[in-house]
Amino acid sequence: MQLPFIHLNLLFNPFGELTPQQRKEIAVVDLPSCKDILYKKSVAIQFYADHGRGKTTHLLALHKMYPETEYIKLHTGDQIKTCPQKILFIDSVENLSKRNRLKLYGNTSSIAITSHTDLSRELKQAGYQVLNIKISVRDDALLFEILNRRIEYARRDKGNIPVVDMQSIYKLKTEFGDNIRAIEACLYEKFQNMSGIENVNM
Repeated sequence: MQLPFIHLNLLFNPFGELTPQQRKEIAVVDLPSCKDILYKKSVAIQFYADHGRGKTTHLLALHKMYPETEYIKLHTGDQIKTCPQKILFIDSVENLSKRNRLKLYGNTSSIAITSHTDLSRELKQAGYQVLNIKISVRDDALLFEILNRRIEYARRDKGNIPVVDMQSIYKLKTEFGDNIRAIEACLYEKFQNMSGIENVNM
């Protein structure tokens, strides 16, 4: 029985769903100014952008610096206990009502969040010093690194593996802009149908 993706020298489709731990391991982010600052009281770090831009990846990478803290992924309709927390990581905080967000802020020493909208005003009103980071991968070289690191992570053995070259990066950016999730979905289908090791041809 032939193993899937062995013809690409890969263990799996590199653009399939990854676990949170895997995403932490391969995240390409630059967060030097965020290290240790959440240990100060009343600090909020907010990653905000539209869908698919990499907010969760940034939050997961930041959480790697604070492994003892709680990480919560919220979905529509979820509730959260507001017991006192020292530092808290909340992905998709906009899924809480404003009333519940304010309760949350009042029970947390410092917080890191993702949101589709800029919540810095209410964070400041709650007494936080806010580090506001809008996520957008518009640099071609950075996108090249993000996509090819995922392929490298799926490597099966020594030797060649497929590469998303700069020509394909330009085409993907033209079609999808900075929507990383849409780019990855497109590449997932591409890798499902590749017959051999070659540069990805978009």
